[in-house]
Amino acid sequence: MTEHIVSSQAYAKAVLHCAKYPWATVHGLFLTEHQDGKTRYVDAIPLAHTWPQLTPMFDVAVQQASIYAQSKQLSIGGYYVAYEDPADVQLSASSALLATALLAAGDRVVAFVIDAQQLTPESTRPGLIPFIGGDSQWKEQPGAFGEGKGSAFR
Repeated sequence: MTEHIVSSQAYAKAVLHCAKYPWATVHGLFLTEHQDGKTRYVDAIPLAHTWPQLTPMFDVAVQQASIYAQSKQLSIGGYYVAYEDPADVQLSASSALLATALLAAGDRVVAFVIDAQQLTPESTRPGLIPFIGGDSQWKEQPGAFGEGKGSAFR
């Protein structure tokens, strides 16, 4: 099992994108590096807070992000979404389509839903819910950020 590590910088950028537009659904990409059987999410690229569908704008944004990632010897390894309704923590059909478009370009893409209800000082759980794609569907990884060595995500 691959270990996934989300850096403070990547997490902060995604969360701040969510905080800047709390009234909108926001989308972005995580840039990754792969070493020693580990996937490190080292940076985030906020994409939009307006269009939640697969559009030519999304394709252009992904192409530009891919060029940037290659220049830094990174790859696009994740997609994140934060919904305008803080209680919405499931990957929607339109978000799954966006993540699937990324999955078609690379085999190591994880979709994350930002759980805005966990973005409080009192929360002890991370504000990211990972979904792994495969067999034409995305499956939530419950307890993925759990404590201990057995956790796939940290």
